[in-house]
Amino acid sequence: MQLKGALLFIVCFLNVLACYGQIVTECPRNIGFELGSFVNWECSAGEISGTGNRFPDGTWPPLINLFNTSPVGGTHTLIRSGTDPFGGFPLKSPNGSNYVVKLGNEINGRGAESISYTLDVPSNVEAYSVVFNYAVVFEDPGHAHEEQPKFTAKVIDLSTNTFTECGSFEFVAQGGLPGFHVSPIADSVLYKPWSPVMVNLSNYLGHKIRLEFTTNDCSRGRHFGYAYIDFNENCSIPVIGNVTCPDNNSVTLEVISGFSQYRWYELETHTTLGTSEQLTLSPVPPVGTRIAVELVPYDGLGCTQTLYTSISDISMSYGIPPESCHPVDITQSSFTIGNSSDLGYSYWKDAAATLPVPDPKRITQSGTYYVKGTSSSGCSVILPVPVVITSLPPIVVMPPPPVIYPVTVDLSTTFIHEPGFTYSYWKDLYTTVPLNNPERVRLGGTFYIKGENAEGCFVSSPVTATVIIEDIVVPNAFTPNGDGVNDVFTILFNSGINIKNLRIFNRWGEVVYETVDITRYWTGFKENASVPAGVYYWMLEGMEKSGSFRRSGYVTVIR
Repeated sequence: MQLKGALLFIVCFLNVLACYGQIVTECPRNIGFELGSFVNWECSAGEISGTGNRFPDGTWPPLINLFNTSPVGGTHTLIRSGTDPFGGFPLKSPNGSNYVVKLGNEINGRGAESISYTLDVPSNVEAYSVVFNYAVVFEDPGHAHEEQPKFTAKVIDLSTNTFTECGSFEFVAQGGLPGFHVSPIADSVLYKPWSPVMVNLSNYLGHKIRLEFTTNDCSRGRHFGYAYIDFNENCSIPVIGNVTCPDNNSVTLEVISGFSQYRWYELETHTTLGTSEQLTLSPVPPVGTRIAVELVPYDGLGCTQTLYTSISDISMSYGIPPESCHPVDITQSSFTIGNSSDLGYSYWKDAAATLPVPDPKRITQSGTYYVKGTSSSGCSVILPVPVVITSLPPIVVMPPPPVIYPVTVDLSTTFIHEPGFTYSYWKDLYTTVPLNNPERVRLGGTFYIKGENAEGCFVSSPVTATVIIEDIVVPNAFTPNGDGVNDVFTILFNSGINIKNLRIFNRWGEVVYETVDITRYWTGFKENASVPAGVYYWMLEGMEKSGSFRRSGYVTVIR
């Protein structure tokens, strides 16, 4: 369905089954970009087709063509701080999260870009919603509606492959957009600062849903549009303030902002209690009193919905982090499942909550920490959180005995293989350069054995292999085919020999390679061209204890 107008804001939240407990429901992993990456998100980029030479009846709607991509720098951008250059609003999301995404950019063109997240709505919860914050910046060139820069969002039920209008919206650059302002930097630019949206998925329990966001420039290629997006990590229905304290004289309930009208009422009697986004009740109703709030959108901007809560006294539980060899994040929302969504949490080193934990997202030492849950009405509960950081046993290496070339060293026999670990072998301390054929090490040196468990934790230990070379060792063949095995013509010699010069000749006596640095191994090339397979002759000149020497022989290049 195509609707004309500056704003198509269709946010329909179908009435949900009464969910009176308002407990925390964990959102899918990284839906709020808290990993600092696009893990579990899909990105795409492309363009909107050009327009300008229109048919007489005025029709020629442009098309957006998108292709799946990795995150594109400057198009799918993770942001931690700053201000928007046109609107001046902060780029920190109102929900306080660490990362937001900027979709699109201020470069003129016909660019289009999209991100999407596919989630399985759980079937074992009473209610489920996702809340996101967005901000939009457009140039308004005054083109036809379908040619303007846009920001669109869609909610698609993949279980039925249907698009639900009551979970989607579209902003089109045009003067008079509700909630938009003219940029003080450029009067042709409109911006809308951060605003929240709740997508109620309670009627889709057990379904697979895709959330899809797209921005595009104008179809004539000269005006930009971009948006900022971030999601909350709590997927419960966002009515807060329902938790009361023993000495409270009042409670204040609050629901998401951005609607035209609110009506709070007692569910049993349907008595109206208030008509704003906040409701203060004094005296406090009895615990268990059920409250509903009806949210009415602005005309043409969505669907009416009703949310439910109940008055409860404070209680809290907190999950125990499993033992880990990684730093532990004790702030994960999975630990608060079953608690009231009204609670906010802080983290402490002591039971009196006087010494804050500097970085509760990265606990590196075992011990007992404390979490303080505080309701919006001011009462609190403090619970202990035991954290166990396990360490891996060291790899005890038994140095292999020296061998005389061409005997090789088997590094896999130099330590005890512990069950549950996988082992790998490396040339450097930081385990970035792998060692090929660790069972047949033919050149001496210090190498590193890395043991890794199922959690991905690892420990490494050095091992020294001693290979004694009694004279000069020259291979009679090598295979310069780029497979990483025997690709270079390598000459080995002991420390008492000093090689001064190496020359390689073809069968006609032409020099195809020459070097005074013996560590610059011949790779089978003459200048920039590879030499054909066949027999080549080498000549070495140098010094040894008995004086100068010259040696020669042949090597076969195999391709």
